Amino acid sequence: MMIAPSILNINNLDLKNDIQVAAQAGIKRFHIDIMDGHFVPNLSFGPQVVSDFKKTFPKLEAEVHLMSNKPEIMVPAFVKAGTDLMLLHYEAMDTAELNKWIDYLKQHQVRVGLVLNPDTPLTVLPPFIPKIDQLLIMTVYPGFGGQKFIAESCEKIRQAKVMLASKIPVEVDGGINRQTAKLAQEAGAEIFVAGSYLFCQESVVAQINELNRVLK
Repeated sequence: MMIAPSILNINNLDLKNDIQVAAQAGIKRFHIDIMDGHFVPNLSFGPQVVSDFKKTFPKLEAEVHLMSNKPEIMVPAFVKAGTDLMLLHYEAMDTAELNKWIDYLKQHQVRVGLVLNPDTPLTVLPPFIPKIDQLLIMTVYPGFGGQKFIAESCEKIRQAKVMLASKIPVEVDGGINRQTAKLAQEAGAEIFVAGSYLFCQESVVAQINELNRVLK
């Protein structure tokens, strides 16, 4: 099991400090939400944040969740910045383009994950299974932090685990707290993105420890 904190909910002026605190609590991977204001109605970070992250914390993994329908601009820029794993939305481009960028990432030694929105059926998944390193099932609609976990996601996770035959880890993102993380884990999820639950409370370390305890 792995917790991948989302830095979206960190006060931007506290990014370095809160990342360092979380890393000292045992976190190895951070989830960096990239929103372009077009694919989703919000703006977040640019490539410089990933570049700075990798220069400051070279031993930590930068997992970039790309919420953009302009992959020709965004993918190369974030690869150059030092992304370790990039998550591409099925809904952001057609199949041919998605395959093109999956191949591009592989050629540049960047691991790749496929992201499915809540309304996207698992029937789209099989052609991509041989090519991806991870599946991210959105448990909220992408664009903003702090949303409520969609309970129906658990059945989707169960079905995905059967389709993947446990060869590819399933990540969940959205509304993750101690209760919903346990539900997702019981359904088969192995990687948990948490933002406001970790960074909008009194102690980041206490929240990480609590979530680790629940997921043991």
